[in-house]
Amino acid sequence: MTETFSLLVYVLVLYWSLAYLRDRRLWQLAVIQALSVLLIGFRMSFLLVVQACTILLPLIAFARCGLPVLRKRSEACAPEPTVLTTGLTHMVASITMMFVMHGAYKYANGWLSNREPAYLYDAGAHLAAVWAPVLEPSDASDPRFGELIANGHQFKIKTLGLRNAQQYGKGLLLDRWREIEKDHRTNDRVARETAINALRHRPLGIVGLAVITYMGYWNPGSMWRYARTDLGYAKMNDDQVKLLAEKFRFRTVKDPRTQPYSSLQQYFVGSWPYYFIVIISPLICAFATWL
Repeated sequence: MTETFSLLVYVLVLYWSLAYLRDRRLWQLAVIQALSVLLIGFRMSFLLVVQACTILLPLIAFARCGLPVLRKRSEACAPEPTVLTTGLTHMVASITMMFVMHGAYKYANGWLSNREPAYLYDAGAHLAAVWAPVLEPSDASDPRFGELIANGHQFKIKTLGLRNAQQYGKGLLLDRWREIEKDHRTNDRVARETAINALRHRPLGIVGLAVITYMGYWNPGSMWRYARTDLGYAKMNDDQVKLLAEKFRFRTVKDPRTQPYSSLQQYFVGSWPYYFIVIISPLICAFATWL
């Protein structure tokens, strides 16, 4: 799963980030940026972290010598003018490397997808689907999409459990929108603008969705069901089975649920109580910050 490999890459990014804070070498920044591109290639949710660290790492690395309070607690440092010049050089280099490498990533992504360069596609559709229960017709930047939202009762737009399905399900929000607006870029742009408008108009509603989603995981039955769902539950047709065999050398059956679990899959499903530790870890970290 991409989550597992991306966590490994994130640990490597963290390791080299700490090494850079210790040694302050430009080549270490290059390693960090290269690993960061690999990281967002697997999990785009790390993008903001990567962008923030591009600026924060040089800032933190040289702050201990640049600020008088920290300077007293640090080891021998270079004179302040030298520290300032070197720190600015590192920051400019870090930002430049990020733009160059991320630009190359977007170009490669567009080339492989036969589309315009971008980090990812259908981000607007994803936002509109996840925030579907709080969308209102007045949020829509296109009246056609607004009319679709106004008729949301036809496809249960307010149902929390159907948010993912609103993006991929047949006859639901984004599927209907794709039937109306055929152009991919316009389709996604309108969906993104509508979602952002909803965030501006009703930020507490979006926060409420996040809280409800988080609390929904505090259910042993749901956690066990999510673990089983991650192993695959959708029935496939002959073309999909053939595609998996040809492209990925993975042979399966039309209905994965009929297949017996492997030892690793049994371990994955059986370890569902551990995931509650993952759920509470942000609270533990937040509490530990104030200790």
